[in-house]
Amino acid sequence: MKKYRLATLFKTCLIIVSCFALITACEKEDKVNTDQMGGGDVVLRSFGPCPIQRGAELRIIGVNMDKVESVTLQGCGAVTDIKRISSTEIRIMIPQDAEPGTISLKAGSKQITSVTSLTFNEPIIIGSITPLTIKSGSTLKIEGDYLNLIEEIIFTDDVHVLKADFVSQSRESIEVIVPKEAQTGKIIVSNGADIVPNESGEFGIPIWVYSDEDLIVVLPQITKISPNPIKTGNLLTIEGTDFDLADSLVFEGNVGTRNFVSKTATKIEVNVPANANDGTIKLIAFSGVSVSSLETLTLVAPTISSIAPNPVKNGAVLTVKGTDLDLISTVVFGGDKEGTIADGRTATEIKVTVPKDAVAGNVAFNTLAGQSVQSSELTFVNPVISGITPTTITAGSSITITGTDLDLVDKVIFGGNTEGNILSQSGTSIEVESLPNSLTGIITLVTTNGTEIKSAQEITINSDLPVITSVSNQAKPGTKMTIVGTKLNLVESVIFPDNVKATQYGTRSETLIEVYVPDNAKKGKVTLTLITFDGKEVISPEFTIAGTDPIVDPSLVIEDFENHNGHDATWDNWGGSFDYLTADDGNQYIQVHSGISGWAWIYGCNHQANRGNFPSLADPNNYVLKLDMRVTGSYGAGVMFSFSFSGTWGQTNSLLTAQDNYTTNGDWITVTIPMTDLWDGSAIDGASGDWGMALNSGTIPAGVEISIDNVRFEKK
Repeated sequence: MKKYRLATLFKTCLIIVSCFALITACEKEDKVNTDQMGGGDVVLRSFGPCPIQRGAELRIIGVNMDKVESVTLQGCGAVTDIKRISSTEIRIMIPQDAEPGTISLKAGSKQITSVTSLTFNEPIIIGSITPLTIKSGSTLKIEGDYLNLIEEIIFTDDVHVLKADFVSQSRESIEVIVPKEAQTGKIIVSNGADIVPNESGEFGIPIWVYSDEDLIVVLPQITKISPNPIKTGNLLTIEGTDFDLADSLVFEGNVGTRNFVSKTATKIEVNVPANANDGTIKLIAFSGVSVSSLETLTLVAPTISSIAPNPVKNGAVLTVKGTDLDLISTVVFGGDKEGTIADGRTATEIKVTVPKDAVAGNVAFNTLAGQSVQSSELTFVNPVISGITPTTITAGSSITITGTDLDLVDKVIFGGNTEGNILSQSGTSIEVESLPNSLTGIITLVTTNGTEIKSAQEITINSDLPVITSVSNQAKPGTKMTIVGTKLNLVESVIFPDNVKATQYGTRSETLIEVYVPDNAKKGKVTLTLITFDGKEVISPEFTIAGTDPIVDPSLVIEDFENHNGHDATWDNWGGSFDYLTADDGNQYIQVHSGISGWAWIYGCNHQANRGNFPSLADPNNYVLKLDMRVTGSYGAGVMFSFSFSGTWGQTNSLLTAQDNYTTNGDWITVTIPMTDLWDGSAIDGASGDWGMALNSGTIPAGVEISIDNVRFEKK
């Protein structure tokens, strides 16, 4: 027995028939209707099967078939009971008094008559089918006449049994095993005419004769389910009849399974899936037909007896006690915030981490089965402010807040609705910095769940200070740089590092100061200080002053890349990844190769006898390392350098690359690095050990030029 999708196959055949206009024993109709091909006219292409049996279905194929009003056959009147399949096909049942001859289609005022004649064959008759109620797998007997012409039996839902699988066949009867996929409905006997082209290129449409009565195909029935209620994961017993016909089982929530623990004709045992829902159970027969239980299955839900602590602290662990808690899949707190269930749960206790942003309210405990139970209302611990010091500050200064549960605080709001910068935080203390535009007012603590705690006392903030919003990224000595901000008219003087006071200015207004960088200003990354007329100080963001510092003590020079004092290209280039270059003024320096990565020597020496006048330091922590540096292009913070001074590599230094897109914009600057960042404080012996500079990690990007000169120590 085989099951075919005849409907799909037949549709394909009709398309082919429409293209070739061929029907077995019926000639092409196109030669009569070629004048009807255009517009919206009805065009008869073919009809069949031919010959056909009276009482059978005639299929008529063409163009604009949906416009046909009636079909007239010889020997009988017009047939108006038309089954309209599509615009290309209609069907009619052949009356018993129909006679051989042409057929006519009426569409409005037009009559379309076929060239070929409709002919009839001996009638295939279904007299009876027994039994009318049958179980799949049992033998069905079909009685009638000319059943010897039958090639297949078609059960409801396109289930075909071919002749080769008949139990027996004669002119008067056929016996066939009912397939397990068969459904209740009429059966069809078919002569199985080819629906593919024969040797002549013609098509045959099979004769289908329907039974008068429906065949009732037995379905499984559920009589009892137990236990009920039941806990998901436990064994459910389903009792009933004809379960050998059942293919699968579907719980409410469209949760299907074929994973039966056991199955007989009268009983099925199955573990209830964790995601099954309350409701009826459906058995799905092999035919695809479902049968529902009359009894509703109820699933056990968890119960909550206690939650503790209450109030609870955001981020703390909540202990939940009750029954069947192992069913819980998610725990949702107020604010629709889901907690994290800890491992080690039991049926009577679970522990849940409370979300930082959960708010007060009932807690929902949800199961995979779609159930949800609610706890009593859960409240939350809030921070308490016990003190604030000082209570009078200058805008931009910091205060310290003391109290309890201050680790819950996410934001601190000053007067003027300005959010302070939290510098340090614990459960009992917060140090927070005000902003230059903060105003006098109370302090508001905003917790991680959005709760606001307001201070009882006001903080007085002196806000008559300049505010710097931006400064020039880079400037050179003698050139003009800009400071942008507010209340800059309160500034009396601008002080550069090492207490170098600016003496020349351009525009000065409430929002802008143009100041010339003094010639003796410190080079490198620096800040400047604004001094107000009443002596208050405001520190600027960091910027770069291009240019190099003078060499204070030539005896502390490690390497200046000039050919003197034993420092020459022959041994300085040991393992080096650089080129010697000479400036227009004759000064020599090195340029690091771009593209190098990982561990790579930049310059150095491991020949102790050729150290030249390498300096010795008894107290390195009192010194800084300086080097003049020029970067054209930029590189990122992943580039790291290491230094060796006395046979041992110092700590990795990232001060040269503290940020992405590090550059000096093609200007020479002096970079200063405290020796405490590079060395362990032990003495540096200038007479022994290798020395140098190396790329520790990262990659120098292609196209980036890094030039280095005058590597030296300098006393702080």
